[in-house]
Amino acid sequence: MTQPAMGEQERWYAEHIPLRDQVVADVGANVGRFSQFFWEASGGTSRVVSIEPLPENVAAIRERIRAANTGRWTVEACAVSTRQGSVGLAVQRMPEGGWNSVVTGKSAARNVPCRPLSQIVPDATVVKVDIEGHEYGVLEEALPRLARVHAWALELHRVPGRPLQGTLGALMAQGYRVYAASRKPDDPRWVSAEISATLDWADIPASKVRTDGREFKMLHVLALRSPAAQ
Repeated sequence: MTQPAMGEQERWYAEHIPLRDQVVADVGANVGRFSQFFWEASGGTSRVVSIEPLPENVAAIRERIRAANTGRWTVEACAVSTRQGSVGLAVQRMPEGGWNSVVTGKSAARNVPCRPLSQIVPDATVVKVDIEGHEYGVLEEALPRLARVHAWALELHRVPGRPLQGTLGALMAQGYRVYAASRKPDDPRWVSAEISATLDWADIPASKVRTDGREFKMLHVLALRSPAAQ
């Protein structure tokens, strides 16, 4: 299974996720690129909630919302976690603009408020999650509680102690069919490869090698089920 380039991500979502008349939660919204895509792809029929903890990025999202001139796209300035309280973030500037954050236990990290996803958007029907390895705790909290969600768009990262089979199995137990983003050798377009609960991180090629020699592995996943199954 080959890993795709990022340029086709929006098209992949648009082809497989119903986006009109939805309640969309964009978890880890950064500067709001995908939130804006969800809003525009819905033709203004959906309610979009951008969830982002960094004030620098929240300001950029609010500028996008002002330009869209709508009250149906809002931003929640917090992180998502398993509980209400605060979490520490490691923060770095992104070359393409905006700031990136990773949840960390280090005492020097920036502290931000956090809330469970099921409290922030309890009526979500579509959820996109891109939070750099913190997605597993979020899924454990939200997956059994957000009964209306028919589409999860997930960026899964290899994290010690978080086997891929466990996450895939949990999604399938809730009635989702799970697809990974792939592409054909000479075609830049993202295509969907249905995957089973036996897929292991050992089956996924590394995207890059970190400076400490560790391999970085990540998988874009869509978990889909019929809205009638809710």
